[in-house]
Amino acid sequence: MSSAEDSRTTDQSLSPPAKKFKAAITISPKSNCENNSSGEMAHNGSSNQENSSTNNIDESLYSRQLYVLGHEAMRRIATAEVLICGAKGLGIEIAKNIILGGVKSVTLHDVGDCEIKDLSSQYYLTKTDIGKNRAQVSVQHLVELNSYVSVHAHNEALSEDFLRKFKVIVLTDSSLEEQCNIGEFAHSNGIALIIADTKSLFGQVFCDFGENFTVHDVKGEQPLSTMIASISKDEKGVVTCLEETRHGFEDGDYVTFSEVQGMVELNGCEPRKVQVFGPYIWSRGHF
Repeated sequence: MSSAEDSRTTDQSLSPPAKKFKAAITISPKSNCENNSSGEMAHNGSSNQENSSTNNIDESLYSRQLYVLGHEAMRRIATAEVLICGAKGLGIEIAKNIILGGVKSVTLHDVGDCEIKDLSSQYYLTKTDIGKNRAQVSVQHLVELNSYVSVHAHNEALSEDFLRKFKVIVLTDSSLEEQCNIGEFAHSNGIALIIADTKSLFGQVFCDFGENFTVHDVKGEQPLSTMIASISKDEKGVVTCLEETRHGFEDGDYVTFSEVQGMVELNGCEPRKVQVFGPYIWSRGHF
């Protein structure tokens, strides 16, 4: 085994700081797929780093994500072990983004070698890499993105025992037969599956997060609030906004009330599904 020192340093004055580079990268002495029987070429992230990423989040490093996602979502991300199949343009872009996002580990799988056409979309490959395994070449660059994430390459056929190691499987550049086989296995074993592909200007994505997956936040937006002028006493309970202010609600949204005078029983009530009659009026639902 050999080690290569990375002389780059991180400017601690940035807010938030740039992703830190690992000081040493461990690389297998055999650099092509014929000579690498283990299927792994390079990895970073020690066991101590993996354990710490699960329990403690570097708030200075991930400050922007924490602001958007919150601590609970970030903790779940930090425990995710992800397999990405396909190291062409789309696969490498996904790998880059989730490594920077701070998952626990990423394994890049590809049994193919670099071809001249790969250079048009895969920015980690160069002419000198033609004939080399795409995953192995790419991992040498991916390990530098985030020292908190363990990154591996795998260039052998996928087995069920190997797939069971992961919480998330991402398929890119896969045949329909492979998608169906892995999709059925992932669904029956509680593994999240994402299938993505691009064709020229078009793209497609399919997600299967299991039978018990629940979407708690459809839009990812902050709850709306509006001032109301009146509430009718009839069965529908029609609510009119103050001075024709648009409420922004949609059918099926849930609302609650505060500071209502007269109908004080509405204050702090359980969220009620609304029906929209127009941009300024809506029904509070039955009580």
